[in-house]
Amino acid sequence: MKIFKKKKCKICKVKTGTRFCMRKGFDLCWEDCNILRVDEKCPSECEYHLQSSEIMQQKAKSDSQMEYIDLLKKQMALWVNKPQKIFNDQLPSTMVETENGKKKIVNFINQFKVNPIVPLYYLKERLSLDDLKVNYSPKTYEDHAIELMQNLYTNEWEKVTSFMVNYEYWKSHDLEDKFVTIIAANKVIKKIRDFHLISSALTKEKDQALVYFDVNNKYDVTVNLRLIKQEWKIQSLIIGKPELFNSESEAIQQVAILLSKNETSKAYELLQKYSNIYISSSDFEYYWGLYYTFTKNQKKAENRFLQALILDPAFVEAKYNYAFIQHSNGNIENAKKIYYEILQDAPKEPKTLNNLASILIDDKNYTEAEELLNRCIKDNPEFVIASQNLERLTKLKN
Repeated sequence: MKIFKKKKCKICKVKTGTRFCMRKGFDLCWEDCNILRVDEKCPSECEYHLQSSEIMQQKAKSDSQMEYIDLLKKQMALWVNKPQKIFNDQLPSTMVETENGKKKIVNFINQFKVNPIVPLYYLKERLSLDDLKVNYSPKTYEDHAIELMQNLYTNEWEKVTSFMVNYEYWKSHDLEDKFVTIIAANKVIKKIRDFHLISSALTKEKDQALVYFDVNNKYDVTVNLRLIKQEWKIQSLIIGKPELFNSESEAIQQVAILLSKNETSKAYELLQKYSNIYISSSDFEYYWGLYYTFTKNQKKAENRFLQALILDPAFVEAKYNYAFIQHSNGNIENAKKIYYEILQDAPKEPKTLNNLASILIDDKNYTEAEELLNRCIKDNPEFVIASQNLERLTKLKN
């Protein structure tokens, strides 16, 4: 499918025009929208018009924190050069020529309970208000997403991996390079020359966020972040707009249904399509593994299951399938290690209990093997292979 360049903002002619301006009659970027609307002359019918431009009391729609902060700065720049009733129509920019004037401004601002996102540092620097206390906002989810995009652009892969949710697991299992191989192979990631934050959204619980970027005035990239122990981490990347985030489950289900019907050709087409969108989805890697299993290509199946567990180390079924192939190929120690990992997350997983017990029987570790098989059979009395392994173990012990 051919991807066409997006329409540029009619004012700056550089960034993508993301919203229609009722005042000008054409599309423009949010930066130029801010330049226009700060004068309060935009029609009230426009959803982005300023409802109130009183300093510290601004009411206006913004699609991201970055846009909102930019708008506040522009409002502050106007405020300092306008006569203010609170100061008997004096200009804040001239009041700061005296220490008494500075004190009045500082006292006025201090009466407000200011959200840390408000860029008071801008006023402090602009008016040289040394006594103005500023609470600097911690790094936001947008800051983390921007830093990620910058490091993708510069190919600083070590930094990229350190931002991810599963970084500690990869580090302990020496898998960072394998993750980089997955992400770096994507054609859009390879082509990043410039990027521009368009919008962001935060869940009601404030523990998950989506940050949407325009890339090269041609592609869409959405970064999905999760708040873990009060720190934002990257969960996944989507080559597309934010609304695709909620469509992933439906896309996975489509592929699963086709594979369950053994319609592998149709499943292949959908896997190709969706894998180019959900580039860090463990589910699609898992279904690629099933696809190659059904089409008798064990080597590719093994690689896809490995990629699935890299993208989601807690994905038990993908981990089991990879361990089983390792087991079947005679890579016993690696299979054993992964089986133990699975049981940490899913202590009752029957196939894993049985397979690990089988390895332990061959290792003559009869006590642990018996304990695993008893656990397995207790919850799964119909599991014939586990019962057969227990019989084998009993004979060997006797």
